[in-house]
Amino acid sequence: MSEISTEAPVGSLKSGIVDIAKGIRRVPVWWTLTWHSIKSQYRRTYLGPWWMTIQMIIFVGGLSLLFGILLGQDLKEFVPYVTCGFIGFNWMTGMIQGGADSITGNASAIKTTPGPLSIYSLRNFAGNTIQFAHDAIVIVVVIIVFQVTVTSSLVYLPLALVAIALNGIAVSLWLGPLVTRYRDVGQIVTSIVRVLFFFTPIFWVATDLSNRQLVLLSGWNPLTYLLELFRTPLLGKDPSTITLIGVAIITVVNVTVGIVHFSRTRDRIAYWV
Repeated sequence: MSEISTEAPVGSLKSGIVDIAKGIRRVPVWWTLTWHSIKSQYRRTYLGPWWMTIQMIIFVGGLSLLFGILLGQDLKEFVPYVTCGFIGFNWMTGMIQGGADSITGNASAIKTTPGPLSIYSLRNFAGNTIQFAHDAIVIVVVIIVFQVTVTSSLVYLPLALVAIALNGIAVSLWLGPLVTRYRDVGQIVTSIVRVLFFFTPIFWVATDLSNRQLVLLSGWNPLTYLLELFRTPLLGKDPSTITLIGVAIITVVNVTVGIVHFSRTRDRIAYWV
C-alpha cells in the first residue's frame, strides 16, 4: 500500500520564475505597503523615519571615534571608511536577517491572501533599501565634511548597488523557505551575522594586514567582496580585479540557488508555515 504524502510535490522551475515575474510586476503594491509599514513604526514622532538617519549618525560617529583612536588611524580617512563600510554592511545583513524571516513573519498573510510568494522577498528588499536610502544621506554628508575626493571610480557604484540588491533578493528567496522548513536555521543565521561583523573589513583596514591574515579573516566571506565593491568607489578608488571576479561569482551562484530553491519549495510553503 503506497504511502500518502502530506506535502505538495516539488515545484517546477517554470512556476518559480513565473511567481517571481508576477511579484516584480507588483512593485507599486509591495513598495507602498513597505513604506507605510515603516512610517507606522514611527507614528507620533516628529521626525518619523528620519530617526533611522539620526540613529545611524550617532552609532557610526561613536564607532569611528572608538576604533579610530584605539587603532591609531587618521580620522579624516578612517571616518569615511567606517561610515561607508558600516552602512553597506547594515544594508546587506538587514536583507539576510529579514530574508530569514520573510516567510515565517508573514504566515497569516500567506494562509489567507492569494498571490505570488516572491512578493515577501521583495518586500524585505524594499524595507531594507528604504532604510539604506536614509542612511546614504550620512555617507554624502561625511564625504562632503571630510573632503573625500570624488573620482571617475564612482561609475562602479551603480554596479555595486545592483549586485547587492540582486544578492539580497536571492538570499531571501532561498533562505526564507529554508527557515520555514527548518526553524533552527533562523537562529543560526542570527549568530552568523553577529560574527560576520568582526570578520568583515568595517572598522579594520584590509591593507594593514598581510595576505595570509586577510585570507584567513575575510577571504572566505562573501560580504567582503560586495562591501569592497560598494565602498572603494565612494572613497575615490577603483575596486580590485579580485573584488570584481568575486562579486560576479557570488552573484551568479546566489541568484541561481535562490531561483532554483524557491521554485522547488514554493508549493510546499503553505504546508510549512
